[in-house]
Amino acid sequence: MKIRHRMLRYSVYRNMFLSFLLLTSIVIGIVCAVLFGLFSWSTAREVGSISESMLQQNSFVAKVIKDQVYNIGNQVLNDKAIVTAMADRERDRIKEYHAASSLNTIQAAYPFIHSIGIYNRSAGQYINTKGVSFEEERDNLGQLEDTRQAYFNFVPRQVRAPGYGGSEANVLTFFLLPSYYTQLPSGGIIVININEQYVQRLIGGYKNNSFDSLFVMNQEGVVITHSSSGQFMSNLSDEPYVQRILGAEAEEGYFDMTVRGQRNLVSYVKSAEMNWVFVNVSKYEDLLFNMNAIKWWTLAIALIMFALSFLVSVWLTNQTYNPIRNLLDKMAVQFSGGPGQRSIRVNEFDLLQTKFADDAERLSAMESALSVAKRAELLNYFKGSQVDLSNQFAMDWEGRHFAVVLIAIDSLEQFRKGNTEQTQSLVHFSICNISEELLSGLFKLKLLIIEEGEIGILLQPEEDRFPPQLHELLHELKSKVGAYFKLSLTIGIGGIVPNIKQIRESYLTAKSSSRRRFFEGKGRIFEPLHETADAAARADRPYPDKPEKRLLEAIRAGQHSKAAAEIDQFVKELYAADYQRALFCLNQLASTLYKQLSAGIAKDDTGADLLLRFFQSLPAFETLAEISEELHRIVQQLCERQEAATSNQSKAVADRICAYVAEHYARADLSLEWMAGEVGLSRGYLGKLFKAQTGMSFNDYLNSVRMEEARELLRTDEPIGAISERVGIFNTTYFYTLFKKRYQLSPAQYRAQMSKNVKDSADN
Repeated sequence: MKIRHRMLRYSVYRNMFLSFLLLTSIVIGIVCAVLFGLFSWSTAREVGSISESMLQQNSFVAKVIKDQVYNIGNQVLNDKAIVTAMADRERDRIKEYHAASSLNTIQAAYPFIHSIGIYNRSAGQYINTKGVSFEEERDNLGQLEDTRQAYFNFVPRQVRAPGYGGSEANVLTFFLLPSYYTQLPSGGIIVININEQYVQRLIGGYKNNSFDSLFVMNQEGVVITHSSSGQFMSNLSDEPYVQRILGAEAEEGYFDMTVRGQRNLVSYVKSAEMNWVFVNVSKYEDLLFNMNAIKWWTLAIALIMFALSFLVSVWLTNQTYNPIRNLLDKMAVQFSGGPGQRSIRVNEFDLLQTKFADDAERLSAMESALSVAKRAELLNYFKGSQVDLSNQFAMDWEGRHFAVVLIAIDSLEQFRKGNTEQTQSLVHFSICNISEELLSGLFKLKLLIIEEGEIGILLQPEEDRFPPQLHELLHELKSKVGAYFKLSLTIGIGGIVPNIKQIRESYLTAKSSSRRRFFEGKGRIFEPLHETADAAARADRPYPDKPEKRLLEAIRAGQHSKAAAEIDQFVKELYAADYQRALFCLNQLASTLYKQLSAGIAKDDTGADLLLRFFQSLPAFETLAEISEELHRIVQQLCERQEAATSNQSKAVADRICAYVAEHYARADLSLEWMAGEVGLSRGYLGKLFKAQTGMSFNDYLNSVRMEEARELLRTDEPIGAISERVGIFNTTYFYTLFKKRYQLSPAQYRAQMSKNVKDSADN
């Protein structure tokens, strides 16, 4: 009932609750969605990998088929009766009979063969184990006779057995041209028809139960074998997923795509054996069969977590709201109205603002001009005024012991940006109030806001040492400010002085203590350090010029890792200096980097601006770790710019060399050493630079240009030795070696092949 009353009446309480509830709901929704998405993605990825692995096993079928066709072809060519029938100039019925018998014998050894045939162009003879006549094979055989571009030729088709008079059969037909490699007459062709069902059975041996369709197609998208027999020889090239597979550069992979209105996982493997593509298409819902259940479980868990978040939001709202409630109670703000005012809605901040305004007006009217003057004079005295305060404070401050505690707000710049001036003033005022509430029971004190983010507390201990409770109270102060305002405080404790005239010394000691935050980090309480023998040494710490020099060299070379190491070394030496010396060294480093960058390293105005901004904002950094992080960021950008400039220069050098080689490749003395002298670099450095830019060594690049030119010259009748010299290679044997290594043919073989191609083209 109490919560419901607050929710309806108090806007700040209601806004807090709704903010907590909205935040937790958003977090729950995001977490659940991300976890569900990650699970779905990882599951699909695993299934895709498994499917791809299965297809890799299936792709072995292409090699099996090809090897078997080659084996059958070899057996045919090793049979004397068959070879005799293929080589005869005249048709001989007896030889034809013996050849047919041999073909039947070979076919009997391979049950998956539909039929085997041989064709002798010279004798006009075609023999087939199924009785197929030459007229029925004329188109296919004639097309092969005209092209004769390869020994191994393949086409899927449908035939009728026997003699096309029987039922249709799906076969994979392989045409072998023995004359491509042997001395047989050029008109001989071996025809081997393999049952398509045999290939499907081979693939089925590797088939996974989750596959919906498993098929093999060629590079034109024509189905060679399919788990659905009705798809044989179908052209699927218009299907989007087939177009994506055929256009992919990767030899294997998987992806998800909508096929015929359903989401499917498509995996593929391209086989280089016969340019076959093995494809599997599986429905997503069959692969991830439990996704709907997981989806509903995720929704149920999200609803349960939302219900819990509601209770947590109530608890957090009450915990966060209590300080505001307590503050209103302490300031005697009327929270509840009369019986007739229970439904009136109020804004707590408006009440506080009104109360603060009333209190400020009342305090202004009550505070005397003498009190204001005393506070101003005390503040000025802290900052260096020479006024004598002993007479003015004699009546207010009795005793022999005084000390100053300095409270500094950490991350002040972030605090300024994240809050309005009114909120900042309220926070300063609240810190003063909390400090006074905690310490007034232990000390007589006076609070001063020395400057923005810095509050001084003048204490009067009863003895010449602080009571042990002081640290506990200061830790409590830090804890409360952190809980209420999400702020971190650094507290410096000054030394105890014997009279009011020396409070500036205590203030300076407290200031020095708080400055240890620069080296040791934020959010701590620092006690005054006793003077040590090395204090003078820390103040006179020499400037770390060696790390600075190495840092400049690393930036010039664009070596980020080395520059980062030198930054760490420079900062490490600053930890051995005092605060003022460390600031001096950092200013000196920023100044030196700025001068060097704007004058000589890369003449980079943008980089100079980075250092100038760093130099100007240096006093705003509160810790040496923050400065180190900023220096790392700046140096990384400088190194990246320098590295980019160096990379552009390297590319220009490589382009210049390539252009020179293209024009002067025929020079026999052209070498890496010669080019190094031309561009003014060492041989080793130029070799590494050229290979990094082009991906090959200088000699390999030069030889590739020479071999390309030689290949063009071989189309002419010029002697091979003369061609070798024209491209800059005077050792003909070495020229032969390079040419054959690049094109797998000797220059003479390449010229003969080109002549044969030209002749065949002329005949056609």
